[in-house]
Amino acid sequence: MSEIEQREGTPQTPVMSESPHPVTPRQYDDQQELQKGFVIIPQDQQIKNLDMYPNSHRDIHPYTRPLTISDLESVLTLENTAFTDPNERASREKLRYRLTRCGELCLGIFCTMMPGSDPEIETLSTGRPVETSRKNGAISVLIGHVVAAKTHDLTASDASMGVPDGWEATKPPRTSLGHQEDGRTIVIHSVAILPAFQGRGLGRILMTAYMQQMNGAGIADRLALIAHSHKINFYKALGFTEKGKSEAQFGGGGWYDLIYELKTPEARTAYG
Repeated sequence: MSEIEQREGTPQTPVMSESPHPVTPRQYDDQQELQKGFVIIPQDQQIKNLDMYPNSHRDIHPYTRPLTISDLESVLTLENTAFTDPNERASREKLRYRLTRCGELCLGIFCTMMPGSDPEIETLSTGRPVETSRKNGAISVLIGHVVAAKTHDLTASDASMGVPDGWEATKPPRTSLGHQEDGRTIVIHSVAILPAFQGRGLGRILMTAYMQQMNGAGIADRLALIAHSHKINFYKALGFTEKGKSEAQFGGGGWYDLIYELKTPEARTAYG
């Protein structure tokens, strides 16, 4: 499901720069390790013609990094703000579960702002200091996210969206609900951009970054998601294939299945 780019134009799809410390999805043991996951979006690949976007008054320099459980409050605020239909929002428990069990599959797009600088940015109050040594108190603010988990299914299902009982136990019981660590399909549960930043191509930037990160990582064979009919062309433009109406009944149903086949590590090595 997604809540993105309600007023999006059609800018050229950007290509993300390589991090000085290339990231393959995994758990991050400490803040220093997490910093290695940052990818700065180059100036020449940021959106240049802002006149085509009605909400272009905020000059931002976005960057991406994997999400962790410490981002929960920002992710929850973004989820509740971006999805106008409460039935289509992930609950706090679902987000806590996914960020805890498979945060390495989740990606955020951030910008740096000053505390209290823009009351329209709902996640400003949940931002965290960029660097503790900065005297100006600048904070890293979440403006968009991709939240995902793995499944054994070929498409998104209600089971893949579930939260199993006892998941916090040291040895949780085996179940078909929720994240399946050895699954080969990454189910994208949520793609969201703050309303104040919609219409600037950030949804495309975020999804491009996510797809590049997962391509060739060798951890899955495909990406899967569900979307309403008016979002299908957005995902098709990114390379997804529509597979017809979904059986998933989350949020009342009415979804379509979309699939993106990931490159194998061998194919990425051969063709880039």
